[in-house]
Amino acid sequence: MYNFPMIKEAKKVNIRQVIVVDPFKDHRDEIEKFWEGFRKENPEAYSEQILNVFEIEENDKEYVLSTGIINYYESFCSRTTKMYKTRALFSGGYVITSDGYYCVAADQNMDINLIGGLASLLDIKDGNYNPELCLIREFKEEIGADIKGEGFSYELRYIKVPAGDEIYFPVGLIYEVKTSLSKKELEKLFTENAHDNELDSLVFFEKDEKTVFANNTRRPYLNELFDIIFDR
Repeated sequence: MYNFPMIKEAKKVNIRQVIVVDPFKDHRDEIEKFWEGFRKENPEAYSEQILNVFEIEENDKEYVLSTGIINYYESFCSRTTKMYKTRALFSGGYVITSDGYYCVAADQNMDINLIGGLASLLDIKDGNYNPELCLIREFKEEIGADIKGEGFSYELRYIKVPAGDEIYFPVGLIYEVKTSLSKKELEKLFTENAHDNELDSLVFFEKDEKTVFANNTRRPYLNELFDIIFDR
């Protein structure tokens, strides 16, 4: 689908916050009309404030992301209508179990993705966005795992960057999460611990077992990510 590399190794990522006054002002009327119509058909829909990446600077695997706060519905409108460009920021990760399995997740539509989610105001501490807070929060919410606790460790390894000039293309900080739990124990943790039920199941595979992504056309960057992981 894409002819551009989407995954790059990342030694360090700094987040710089910038103030952008209505970056989508040229499309404001269309955005509000879109959201009003969507809410009428989906009254349960809600929006929160999230972080958008406006600029990416790269120097020898070190990155500076210039981010600003936007509304989720503005990003959702970008994805749906393709009227203007957004780069929502997320933190996500895959797990390596003690018995050598790799773990990602499938949502209620059975789409496979990393475990994680969009950066929100909940992840801002002392005025600065902390991507690790986002990762920790999302792992707790999505699979019931406290990755700050005993039996887990995590490390930033990769960054997902825009593929060319795509209109809607989230930017992701990708962490490798290791656990002393086995595949069976991690499945048990997911089943027995409270989480938000956003995910249907955990997806496990062994090294070089890429068939799990065979029909994953929505997120082709996962194929690229695990090609890099398995080759390292």
